[in-house]
Amino acid sequence: MSMLRSVSLVALASFSLALSGCQKKAEGQVVAIVNGEEITLSELNAEIADLNIPETADKNAVRSRVLQRMVDRRLLVQAAKEAGLDRDPAYLTQERRMQEQLLVSMYGRRAMDTIKVPDAAALDNFIATHPNAFNQRKRYKLDQLQIDMPSDPRRLRDLESAHSLEEVAKRLTSMGIAYQRGTGNFDSATVAPQVLARLEALPAGEPFIVPSGNKIIINAITGSEPIAVPSEQARQMAAQAMRNEELNKIGETRLKEAKAKAKIEYQTGFEPKPGEANGNALPGLPADGAAAQNPAAVPPAAANGSAPAAH
Repeated sequence: MSMLRSVSLVALASFSLALSGCQKKAEGQVVAIVNGEEITLSELNAEIADLNIPETADKNAVRSRVLQRMVDRRLLVQAAKEAGLDRDPAYLTQERRMQEQLLVSMYGRRAMDTIKVPDAAALDNFIATHPNAFNQRKRYKLDQLQIDMPSDPRRLRDLESAHSLEEVAKRLTSMGIAYQRGTGNFDSATVAPQVLARLEALPAGEPFIVPSGNKIIINAITGSEPIAVPSEQARQMAAQAMRNEELNKIGETRLKEAKAKAKIEYQTGFEPKPGEANGNALPGLPADGAAAQNPAAVPPAAANGSAPAAH
């Protein structure tokens, strides 16, 4: 084949590809084309499904705004690719992590679809055996002091003999540790039963410490009030908690099976220590099953509070 003919064929192939790109039309299942890249109806519907759209909203207006947002995002993605960011090692690392998280999340949702909704008797038993989340649910009010985590936590030992928040405040001042004062609250349904039992056993006004990131929250319970849970809502919460509990069991079983079949090799110094090899099988489910027993297991320090005042 002559050089001229080879060049002609290459040119013809390139022209054909360019022509096919130009012939793309936004019709049928394709709702938009951005520089030759299609946005499909299924992609648009998935984007809308993730939004909490009121029933009274103008569906056409919502669809139009969401599609425009997708078009804008696609343009920025194309610009980022032109800048070579899709080949950046940091991007590739995060892309792999996000793909893994998505797959594990979808794997968990598929497992959830196989779990039957508990019957009425099972729901009633669950509600009765978890009074802190249902019949005896309370909101606890807190006075709080917030400090930065000291470089030497041993300095906080001087606070151990303080039996009121005012005494803690005085000692912090004498130690030269700045603090912020505020208020907060926590829901008994969000705390593991054994932790709540320890908190309730504290003498009135006795401080307790909860680490929160690089902060330390020093709390004192100032009161509580009951939280009424309507019976129908209680049943829905119990059903979800029971299904979460079953999902956790399924995840643990599948993880054990996968580990039994897997060949895993660690570099020296990176192997897990005894007791550290067991991780969460499914996202959002603690290994001890706390989230299954409590509809929203979070520490008291995460409770809503007022903006603290600096001291």
